[in-house]
Amino acid sequence: MACCQSHCWWWRWVVTLAAFNMIFLSLGPQYNYSILYVSLQAEFHSGSALTGWIGSLAGALSCLCSPFTVLLERKLSKRAVVNLGIVLFCAGLMTTSFVPAVGYAYLTFGVLAGVGSNLMCHSSVALVLDWFVGKNFYRASVFTVLGSTCGMLVFSPVVTICITHYGWRDALRILSGGILAAGLASSAFLTNPPTEDYAAAADESLEKKQEMETMVPAKKDPEGCTKGKNSGECGSKDNETNEKEENIEEAEGNTVSNPGFFVLIKSIEVWLWFIGSVLAYTGWTFFNINFASFMEGLGFSSSQVASVIMFFACGEIGGKILIGVTGDRLPFLRVYLIFTSCSLGAVLLGLLTIVETLTSVVIVAVLSGVLRSGLYGATIAAGEQLFYQTFGANTVMVLSFVPSGVGTLISAPLSGVLYDSTGNYTLGILVIAVLFVCASATFAAIPVHRKCRSRGRCGRAACSDIA
Repeated sequence: MACCQSHCWWWRWVVTLAAFNMIFLSLGPQYNYSILYVSLQAEFHSGSALTGWIGSLAGALSCLCSPFTVLLERKLSKRAVVNLGIVLFCAGLMTTSFVPAVGYAYLTFGVLAGVGSNLMCHSSVALVLDWFVGKNFYRASVFTVLGSTCGMLVFSPVVTICITHYGWRDALRILSGGILAAGLASSAFLTNPPTEDYAAAADESLEKKQEMETMVPAKKDPEGCTKGKNSGECGSKDNETNEKEENIEEAEGNTVSNPGFFVLIKSIEVWLWFIGSVLAYTGWTFFNINFASFMEGLGFSSSQVASVIMFFACGEIGGKILIGVTGDRLPFLRVYLIFTSCSLGAVLLGLLTIVETLTSVVIVAVLSGVLRSGLYGATIAAGEQLFYQTFGANTVMVLSFVPSGVGTLISAPLSGVLYDSTGNYTLGILVIAVLFVCASATFAAIPVHRKCRSRGRCGRAACSDIA
């Protein structure tokens, strides 16, 4: 489906809405796995770690398959990849409704639904990046990832009502048919931008473009060459300086236009990002997998559990809207939002060990939702700010999805094993709080490393000027 060049300024938001719907349909049921978790455990009498790891595996594969999705996009269009993901995801839900034992759900819900979810989310978000790179991407990305939280909010009562009236098997069949129809209809609006440079230029005002045009020749003419100096000497000195800076930057792996794989794995900031993201997602995934079981341990009914999850989702939606409105105007790096999410999240997880009443749990849930939006709402945009110019769009997507998949894979077994050992979630929650502290320190090290590196460059530049 092509759009006219003159109308592309609004069509990009249609693509964003379609991408929102993909994440809404795929991650909404996954983020409410804690409700299905209770039904599976009741029917098959399985342990907490064994049952929880099904949802954890699905959530992990919905992120870990991003390298495979990048390869698949070289053979198929992004819309075709999304449609394939819809079919796989719905097939996973449908086949899960027929499993005779909990072990089969690892293949049906864990693998099929997880892989399908990645194809839907990765390719749709990649299209949004293609349309908005260079301008308003933060706002568009936050709106897109709002689909996961809105999905949690909407599917929480839907899944609860369907399970209550029809049982969990028929509930999955109903969800499978509805998601298949809605997903295929929405994918028709996922189109590629008309030109590669459209996204960066579409929203530029006339004054901004004129300003950029006047800046271009200023970079080409070395400073001071008009004041009696030989232009050839200035040009040669400037070229030598630029070559030195480019070599330094290439060695450090930060501004290389087409770096290789070894440059990527040698980058300190990439490793800090990866480790911090794994720790952060390990902690926040607790609310997707084990939160309902935690509340049932406090004696809450199924309707109360669903209500608390809805309040949690409302808090996350509010947080994402807030950072979406202000994100493009932040005077600091977006990674600080993730740092705040983890550091304050450690405090709230500590409070979760002492709450007992419904009111106190609702308050903690709302605040936790707001804080989690700092991670779930800013990850892709922060990765784009840190790594896009260096490594490109595909690497940004992989660095945004894969660490979250690893953290999701670890979360459920960690909480489940500690629960099976102690009989409650207190120790597991305290361990998650410690992980948040470690994640905060890791994310804080990224801007510190950049400042130290920039000071080193200034020192080398001063020495070269003296020489």
